[in-house]
Amino acid sequence: MMATARLALLLTAASASAFQLMEVAPIKAAMLAKSWQKDAAELDQKIGTQGDGGIGALRFGGDLKRRTQCSKAIVNYVSLALALQAADKGRSAASPRKTATYAALGGEGPNTLSMVKREPGAWTVLSIQCNPNERDLEVIAAAEAETLSALATEAGCPLCLLGDLEETLAGSRDRLKLVDEDGSLRYAP
Repeated sequence: MMATARLALLLTAASASAFQLMEVAPIKAAMLAKSWQKDAAELDQKIGTQGDGGIGALRFGGDLKRRTQCSKAIVNYVSLALALQAADKGRSAASPRKTATYAALGGEGPNTLSMVKREPGAWTVLSIQCNPNERDLEVIAAAEAETLSALATEAGCPLCLLGDLEETLAGSRDRLKLVDEDGSLRYAP
């Protein structure tokens, strides 16, 4: 519980400041993603009168398909982050993580979480999750663009994106500077 409070305090302090990308422990990323998972469920489903006159959960919005994919991706993110945390118990402190979790805090838009596989010469972005409390697609796209730019700077090498990641992004390929090279989606600043 104390770690959750510290993470919340860190996120609050960072959100009031300039954009900052930082590697975070997988357990902290999992806790934050888990809270976002709960928020997304509460935001997406409201109780009301359905089209057939019955009472039930209403799901709405022009970006419903993307949000549905994001909800699934958050579940996967939590599972992977918890698996990374378990794997860390057997990892020596001298060996760096190949798969890492990052939090992008502050800046233009909402906070984001990302997971990347770090290989020499190329990083693969496995996931980018945006705080589900933000519904403005332009703001989400700006946060995604800012996160990709910061990850590219951190990597110092090309970024590839996992195949199905594009389904969860609010930004267009042009906006996010993504290009399709030989069937592989890459970030090309």
